[in-house]
Amino acid sequence: MARILAGALWVVLTTAVVHAQPVTQPSDIPPLAEIRDEKQLQQALANITQDPAVRVADPKARPLAAALMIEGVKQLQAHAYEQALANFLEAYDKLPSPKILLNIGSTLRDMGRVADAANTYQRYLSDPATGPERIAEVKKLLVELDQQLTLLTVRVQPKGSEISIDAGPFITIGSSFVARVRPGIHLVRVRKGTGSNELTVNGFDGEIKDVTATVLEPTEPAPKPNPPKPNDPPKPNDPPKPNEPKLPTVRTPEEPKEEVQSWLDTGTQYATEDPTSTKRTVSYGFSGPPVAAIVPNIPPEEIDDYVTPPPPSDERKISPGLMGLMRIDGKLRGIAGGLGLAVAPLDSVELELAVLRSNQWGGYAGMRVRFLTGSLRPYIGGGLPGFLYDDENDGMKTKLAIGVRGAVGVELRINGHLSIQGDLGGEFFFVDANALIDGKHPETRVFVPTLGVIGRL
Repeated sequence: MARILAGALWVVLTTAVVHAQPVTQPSDIPPLAEIRDEKQLQQALANITQDPAVRVADPKARPLAAALMIEGVKQLQAHAYEQALANFLEAYDKLPSPKILLNIGSTLRDMGRVADAANTYQRYLSDPATGPERIAEVKKLLVELDQQLTLLTVRVQPKGSEISIDAGPFITIGSSFVARVRPGIHLVRVRKGTGSNELTVNGFDGEIKDVTATVLEPTEPAPKPNPPKPNDPPKPNDPPKPNEPKLPTVRTPEEPKEEVQSWLDTGTQYATEDPTSTKRTVSYGFSGPPVAAIVPNIPPEEIDDYVTPPPPSDERKISPGLMGLMRIDGKLRGIAGGLGLAVAPLDSVELELAVLRSNQWGGYAGMRVRFLTGSLRPYIGGGLPGFLYDDENDGMKTKLAIGVRGAVGVELRINGHLSIQGDLGGEFFFVDANALIDGKHPETRVFVPTLGVIGRL
């Protein structure tokens, strides 16, 4: 019996500790994969897809992004990380909300791709649509990640050259390219026109590396173009011939940014046709086949439920409910079960009233004071237990023994309608010293742990 009691209390307390562990990413809102309550998931997705700071030309982009995110959460809960990442990346391409980047970053961390996660968090910080609510959290997290990575800056000569890192796509750079990469050796290739070059870079944990990649012209000159023939039509930028009208000048493409921040463009784990866009495709492994996003076949009305914010409510409000209790005798002589009510006039204070039954009838009226009101709710409690007993010294008259109880414990919120609790408590009973119960004097001091379940409205 002692082992059963210890095991039961251990389950409650260790489960509470697991839920209390700090997550490894910004946690003002829990990661989507950790949300089990349907209403909370709806609120989180609505918060992402209805962000007014993110503008979209196609109104269908928001519900489509929500559907992709719903499927991504399911895949993440099943530990299908590549598929979950593919869905999140596709959702981000349809709706480039920086809030989706947080879920991409956390998924990359779960996959062990720390450098890609860090570059994703940097993209979050650089996005003009990012609100101020979580900037400090992400900056702190990025500082921690940078201790494990090499912060590499590649400066190109001449300006406007293209570079590729570890066989990734070539990216046109105005002046410099900044990327967080894993410690170790990396290959940087640079090219422009007919010239090219490559260099090897070795980085260490926490190192800030600054290198210059210079394009080298080929040793053999490129063949000269054939001179234009007299009857060839003029080209747009050719100087006009005498007595001929001047043709309009063709504008060159937009100049590349002076400094380009890396995002899922180093190595062969991702593919993109345009590194400056939001489009990314994840691959299985380093050079495996691409993973296509799964678009779930969800009825439009159900998707609307996820993109329409639910009515405002206080998620921290603790509702009243019914509770079931199991009181365990400290000397393992028996168990008393109980049913009762729990009412919280204040979120931090809850009143309890229960009827108890073992081989005797009893009752309990008490109060719990919580220190926290989130998922993990440690508390202290106190109250008045009472039991009926038959006094053998007084003609087997039924009497009432009233006591006082003090306890310390923890309540774990499973969702908005269910929580479990466990505590360790001691009780002192006021009884007639001459009373006998089954030929023995009743104990006045007892150790009584409790386990309970509360179902809330």
